[in-house]
Amino acid sequence: MQLTLSQFSPCADGITPDTACFQRALDLLAERGGGTLTVGPGRYRVGGLRLRSHCRLHLASGAILIISDDYHDFCPVQSRAECSDRAFLYAAGASDIAVTGDGKICGNSASWFAASADEMGYRQPAAQRPRIIVMEGCQQVRLTDFTIEDAPMWTIHLVACQEIKVQRVTVRNDLCLANTDALDIDCCQRAQISDCDFSAADDGICLKTARHTPELQQPARQIVINNCLIRSKSCAIKIGTETAFDIEDVTVSNCVIYQSNRGIGLVSRDGGNLRRMIFSNIVFDCHTAHPCHWGKADPLYISVRYRDPAVEPGDVAMIQFHGLTGCAEGAVNFHSEPHGKIHHILVSDVQLRQTFSQSAEQGFYDIRPPCNPASPVGSGKDNAWARNPLTQHIWGVEPYPAGLPALYARGVVALRVRFCDFLRPQPLPDGWCPQHLWLDACEGVTVDE
Repeated sequence: MQLTLSQFSPCADGITPDTACFQRALDLLAERGGGTLTVGPGRYRVGGLRLRSHCRLHLASGAILIISDDYHDFCPVQSRAECSDRAFLYAAGASDIAVTGDGKICGNSASWFAASADEMGYRQPAAQRPRIIVMEGCQQVRLTDFTIEDAPMWTIHLVACQEIKVQRVTVRNDLCLANTDALDIDCCQRAQISDCDFSAADDGICLKTARHTPELQQPARQIVINNCLIRSKSCAIKIGTETAFDIEDVTVSNCVIYQSNRGIGLVSRDGGNLRRMIFSNIVFDCHTAHPCHWGKADPLYISVRYRDPAVEPGDVAMIQFHGLTGCAEGAVNFHSEPHGKIHHILVSDVQLRQTFSQSAEQGFYDIRPPCNPASPVGSGKDNAWARNPLTQHIWGVEPYPAGLPALYARGVVALRVRFCDFLRPQPLPDGWCPQHLWLDACEGVTVDE
């Protein structure tokens, strides 16, 4: 079945809400067994919409959906992200659903944040903000060609979905607004993300296994990411930190990471293992961001630490980095607490040019979250901005023990580094480690020049 929104008499003035006519059209499609709703050019003010099986929302070129600034207008969802439990476009338990077209969704982020930044570098957010797209327990999900701008919270959050294709999607979020991840693949399986252009203050692409209700809880596996452009003030491509279940069988290739704080991050905290992943043919450009963001311009980062003292963090193992090249103000940082939780890591044919930074924290590493011993399982500022009263640094931000190296490994077992070029300023700036590799309590390390 083919419908156009114009058949339902929208106002399309960008001011008067058009939510009801959108939902009537989508419901009629579902009642008739599915089809496509095409939204023609115009500006549509819209609250929460629900998609059902076999339905496609097609945003034609010139169609602009402007989301409401009232949290109560959005769809309640099962999953939570921070304090967000509502979404603009929502589907649950559906199959064969799609959002397509060359149109645009405007997230209206200015309505959800303070006008100026505080001393932490944050524009403080409203207590609750909607995510743009949330799909839970869905099959055969297709997101293609559209653009999302200025999301107020996580932009696209797919939870416990299978058979996913995200292609040629553009996300352009404000680089001063926290928690505006471009794409979160959460407990999903068989996902392909390709030819996308993501820019966000928080993570670009994040794979995770957060804790959900039992019907939404499963490992994340069989995920392919390629041919993407990513910019992030946090981590461009991140695995974790929420890792309640395993994340495995992941390939990332032919991507460009630019103007980002942290390039690739693998972060184990909550019991699930991270294993069998290959990162290849990636260009990176890493610069130090404001201290409120996790990371210190590290192009590659692997971290295993406790979050809950009662939950043993999972292993990070059988990880390969091949054919990476780029510039960074920080170092490759592999940091295992407890010892041996990072093992069987291969770093091959990597070219890193380290560059000098004006940041006072060049030469520091960052292993947040969490670090505040007074609140080990805390969130919010306990994760991001709690100071150690002895050092006056943020908990988890410490200087490298011998100055800034090119590659630092602590507690790692079976690490192999081969055919890598570490290009460093000459002479080395004050406080930099004279050795390009610094190994601390590591075992089975092989270095092939």
